[in-house]
Amino acid sequence: MDSELTNETNYLYRIVNSKVIRFFLSAGVATLVDVLIYFGVINYILNYQRIDLGGYSSSAHNFSLCISYSSEVVVNFLLTKYAVFSESNIAGRKQFRRFALIAFLGFFANYALLRFFVEIVGFYPTPSRIVSALSLGVASYYVHKLFTFKIKE
Repeated sequence: MDSELTNETNYLYRIVNSKVIRFFLSAGVATLVDVLIYFGVINYILNYQRIDLGGYSSSAHNFSLCISYSSEVVVNFLLTKYAVFSESNIAGRKQFRRFALIAFLGFFANYALLRFFVEIVGFYPTPSRIVSALSLGVASYYVHKLFTFKIKE
């Protein structure tokens, strides 16, 4: 019995100390924030109506993506910095600039996937947003590990 308990404790310890698991948990929380904001903006603020800003017109799903994605970047950075890569010795401002650069590039990948799912395939916007966010997660872990939060020697 003690052996089973020790094995389970060791297993849980390895999971909690796994950077990959913590990264995806952090990203999951940030993505949940993103999706909830996206859902709220598109359904309750914009009510699926196009938005006109000066001479620029945008669909509700594109405008909602900009707002929700910006919120996710801040939440994701803070969680990733402090819960996953806390041993990084690069200055916080530099980490955020790098994180924001990767997020900026990821935004366009998310944007392309969202447009594909919503406008070409005809899926609903919120599930399309979830699929587009999840599809870029693995590459993001390695980019942040090797670039954003690397340890300077």
